[in-house]
Amino acid sequence: MKKNIKEYIDDSVFNFIKKVTQFVNPILLKLNNENGNLLVYYFHGIYENEAQKKLNHVDPQNNLTKTQLIAFIDYFLSNNYQFIKPEQISEGLPKDKKYILLTFDDGYFNNTLAIDILNKYKIPATFFLTTKNIVKQESFWWDVIFKYRIKNHVPLKKIREEQSFLKGFKYSFIDNYISENFGSSATKPWSDIDRPLTVEELRTISQNSLVTIGNHTHNHTILTVYDREEIKDQFHRSNEILCDITGYKPKFIAFPNGNFNFEILEECKEEGFNITFSTIEKSNRLPIKFNSAVMNLNRLMTQTNDINVYGNYDRLGYTAQSLYLKLKHSIKIFK
Repeated sequence: MKKNIKEYIDDSVFNFIKKVTQFVNPILLKLNNENGNLLVYYFHGIYENEAQKKLNHVDPQNNLTKTQLIAFIDYFLSNNYQFIKPEQISEGLPKDKKYILLTFDDGYFNNTLAIDILNKYKIPATFFLTTKNIVKQESFWWDVIFKYRIKNHVPLKKIREEQSFLKGFKYSFIDNYISENFGSSATKPWSDIDRPLTVEELRTISQNSLVTIGNHTHNHTILTVYDREEIKDQFHRSNEILCDITGYKPKFIAFPNGNFNFEILEECKEEGFNITFSTIEKSNRLPIKFNSAVMNLNRLMTQTNDINVYGNYDRLGYTAQSLYLKLKHSIKIFK
């Protein structure tokens, strides 16, 4: 499909920004004082190797291989970032250091590949778990759509449109949609790549001193679709299950899809959460300033490209895309 002039200009300017910042960022980092910087990253799945990725058993979602995860950790260690737990944020962090917090969403069994690496490096991480999938041993609905549509050679753009469409509905609608379109057994995992942790596996990893367990709702509910009573039920049901398995009630929650509003933050406070995590792709500066009922932190998604490139952007607090959009906005105001 041929690009129009506007698309061509957009792509050209964006690529120019990427090339320039690739050289400028390292210089800016040498001049920039990163102390007081808190980077929170979120992961989904981890692959043993590239061959696992090619099996298409799970929606890739920028999932990293073990080798890429090790490179990610080495990068931040070499740049003197201190890996922390969310409990340390609640207690207060000195502003004379720079920090990084690793989080994993959903509760995939393949996350145990990351735990082996965390143990080796003695680095903590937080795992936000969707309890329904763990209890029922079901694949996540977006993975069902991805793997079955890919198997039937549906273009990725169409798959993304279908997934995005479903995010606007409650889990009961999504469950029916999956059953009607893919069959009643469609949520049965294909392998260790796409299956969630079992209850026993969760109980075992929760005993690891490097691991913090957090809430990711019971049904991976996009909370802005629900009323307050339903939101409260999602928090409470998930916390009860996690407490029964791990022996403690989670104090932290990551919002599915990152969606939240002030009412949701109020319900978080009522449930006893100390810190909430969004998917706003920005760094956090200390001290954390917040005007809501709880402390809400920004999170950056890990990328599959070279960490030496996107890590430089993230440490400076912007991406090539956000810089480009800011430039477009400034030009529009000037006009």
